[in-house]
Amino acid sequence: MKTSAKRLQHSKLYAEILGIVVLFSIPILIKDEYFIHILIFAGIYIMLALSWNLLAGYAGQLNLGQAAFFGMGAYNAALLTLKVNLSPWLGLLAGGIAAGIFGVALGFPSLRLKGPYLAIVTIGFSETLRLVIMNWVSLTRGPLGLFGIPPLTSINIPYIAEFDFSQEKYCYYIIFLLVLLSIWIVNKLVKSRFGLILTSIREDEVATQSIGINTFKYKLLIFIISAFLAGVAGAFYAYYIRLISPEMLMISVTFTILSMAVIGGIGTIIGPIIGAVVLTFLSEGLRVMPEFRLIVYGLLLVLVILFAPKGLMGLIGSIINLTKRNQKEEKAYAETPGKKFS
Repeated sequence: MKTSAKRLQHSKLYAEILGIVVLFSIPILIKDEYFIHILIFAGIYIMLALSWNLLAGYAGQLNLGQAAFFGMGAYNAALLTLKVNLSPWLGLLAGGIAAGIFGVALGFPSLRLKGPYLAIVTIGFSETLRLVIMNWVSLTRGPLGLFGIPPLTSINIPYIAEFDFSQEKYCYYIIFLLVLLSIWIVNKLVKSRFGLILTSIREDEVATQSIGINTFKYKLLIFIISAFLAGVAGAFYAYYIRLISPEMLMISVTFTILSMAVIGGIGTIIGPIIGAVVLTFLSEGLRVMPEFRLIVYGLLLVLVILFAPKGLMGLIGSIINLTKRNQKEEKAYAETPGKKFS
């Protein structure tokens, strides 16, 4: 039994290493810049879906204002670089910290609410922030947005190479590392005592409080971490696209993030990753008819909720379990004495 478990663990580790090597090799093997561009966007959405899932999927807190943290990370990083000449590399961290601070400002008063009340407050916060950015023209240029944002500063390694981050292939490696770091952070959190308490809060907050756990503290901490990851994604977006606008804070962006997590499978790590990749490529396929994009997302959500409530990951798991069960039944039938006389 132990040998079998170790073999399974080693196989999983080898598969993960192989997957990382393959993904790392994509810009070397594929020269299509448009394809790399789509993968970069998929990476950004993976970070956003993971951050939303951390709060809603594990802690059970329905946040419908995740776009606010995405936008605040982008705007703070861009303004610090444009106004005070902050290094874009520090801007990535500054964007996350700024979003985390806004997470405290929103989470402290609102996390005492539950269910639809929390959802309404977070929507209101996101829309209020978007209107502030729209109307603070002297700082944010209003609906025109900020442009001319410099890319991540180039890194020159003498006698080896110069990494120019205005090129897609080098930006791919940055978002690749950020995604790996996000997955590592989420994995460490959910598999620790902290994650166990979050799951307990999701299942029964009153029972969790009854054993002496300060549930508000844990909800606020996970709210800040979720906001921080979304802010870093927003900061990277600003330095990659080099043009941002208040549209980043629209409810439709939060709906897209939510759709990715739910369709992939909330309460898991791999689910939001699969959902983000699938919907990013689907969105590119629907670029010729953008007015139908949210309609398609909505239909997919309805189908998933009705027929696969655990998302694509749950569906895949059910298929695997069904296949294993059929194989066991066939093996048991084959080993049944006297079957050849039936």
